[in-house]
Amino acid sequence: MLKFSGFVYWRLGSRTTGIRSYAGPGANMFKADKTDSSKLISDHPEEIESDDKPSSGLVAAVFASLNNPDSEIRKPSPKSVKTSRIQQLDTQISSATDINTLLHVAESPVVSRRHALKMVSVLSEWSSSNRVKLSEFEKDPRFLKLCRILARTPSSQAMSSLTMAEDLSTVLGITGDDEAARLIANLSLAQMIKVMKALQQKGRRSTPLLRALSYNISKQPDNIDLKRSADLLFSMAALNFPDPVLLDRICSDVISNLPSNTDKPAVVNSIMVSLGLLRYRHEDVLSALVDWMQRNKDVCRPGDIASAVTTLATLNFLPPNSDSFIESATTLKEDEMAKVLSWLDLVFSLLILEKAEQHHLTSTLKPDFIDKLLSTGEISIPSRRKLMAIDAYLGLKFPSAGPRLAEDISVGVPIVYTKEKALYVQSIMDTFKNLVSAETFMRKECNSGMGFLYDAEFAVDSKCHPVPLKKAENDKSVHRIAVLALDYHDMTRKVPAHCGLYTLYTNLLQLKGFKVLHIPYTEYNPKDKLVSRVQYVEKRLKETIGRATA
Repeated sequence: MLKFSGFVYWRLGSRTTGIRSYAGPGANMFKADKTDSSKLISDHPEEIESDDKPSSGLVAAVFASLNNPDSEIRKPSPKSVKTSRIQQLDTQISSATDINTLLHVAESPVVSRRHALKMVSVLSEWSSSNRVKLSEFEKDPRFLKLCRILARTPSSQAMSSLTMAEDLSTVLGITGDDEAARLIANLSLAQMIKVMKALQQKGRRSTPLLRALSYNISKQPDNIDLKRSADLLFSMAALNFPDPVLLDRICSDVISNLPSNTDKPAVVNSIMVSLGLLRYRHEDVLSALVDWMQRNKDVCRPGDIASAVTTLATLNFLPPNSDSFIESATTLKEDEMAKVLSWLDLVFSLLILEKAEQHHLTSTLKPDFIDKLLSTGEISIPSRRKLMAIDAYLGLKFPSAGPRLAEDISVGVPIVYTKEKALYVQSIMDTFKNLVSAETFMRKECNSGMGFLYDAEFAVDSKCHPVPLKKAENDKSVHRIAVLALDYHDMTRKVPAHCGLYTLYTNLLQLKGFKVLHIPYTEYNPKDKLVSRVQYVEKRLKETIGRATA
């Protein structure tokens, strides 16, 4: 036994230098091995007996090194140390059982964006299950740090932009993922609306987040006031997210809140404009809004009335008892409009609603008005198409009226289908081949010369038999048919009806002697069997001729 002890001390003596070197900068490495050393001591207490615990750990570490004398103790690389810390954070997050333990992890300097989102998600789950309350952590500086990490903004900027009430909404507004969408249910109504506005301002159409917002806002018991309704509708229009459940909920609250508003026309105007942009024909709320404007006409500005008329024209809807409102719109003057384009939009909308008078139409075609349009820059294609339609209507309805549109305005105006519309029209044309096969009997993609395309032109007799187009020009007993295909974008939502623009196109074609055959996507399905599609088109054709001869 003494011999063995001598051997031990001899070996210790031979490695004194190596041991002392660990007392320098590498001491942390030696300390890191202490856990393993303590296991060695507890497993073999009979081998080492000492009351000095640090010495016991040191001796145990030496014995551990004797087991593998050729090995070298190396300092881990910075990458491995960082990986170890990250794994340690993951473990701490997963094992946290209370707010303080969880947020304590946020104090680590190596917290990543992934860790921050994971911790916020855990807080959301705890809040959903009523394990904790939002008020217990929303003002905690450690939680604000997580918000800044998720926002990816400099610390100073984040501190100035984040307020206590907006922390969660700021996080959600920027992290529009499935993980972030899970947090929505824990927000207040005001915070959810702020999230929607944040997405709109950033132009970020995060479908999971928008769906979560729509669902949770719709089931909120709190009343959505007019200002918040306007904000939501505008955001939904800008993001092209017309969720029908949320839209109905908002419209219902708008109707109930309108009577209490007596002096804020701007919010009413905003709601009206957004409904037009969304093509949402909710007839009850439209009627309520127009009625409000009639009762509060003293506070309504000319621009508010003009915008409301534009929405009504877009949605192809005139509320009952709106005569007084329309009359007030027809008495507006060009110089009352804030922009020259607003006057053109108003006249065009009145034309769609069949409420425009001759002096309205001629005012937009006068050289001085055209000069005003040109003074703001090149006249846009949509505006040129409106001018072409106004000019065409004036020429057909009042042939001797003047002035007329300058030819250079209508030259080179492109009129093309969107990709979706082209596919829809092509399906209809394929169906028509079984009714009107020869090209001499049908013309496709017809440029009306009035600012729009109509999809086909053909002629039939009273028994729906095709007639050559040349013969139809001089035979009044023949029915000239113009086809207007109406896809999803050509019709209103909620109440399916063709948009007001197609009402005007229909009127213009009828003034030129056509019977107009509408084929809406709500009735015609390109995926149906050919025989079903042919039967549908035949039925609609007979109905169109029947209405014309009735």
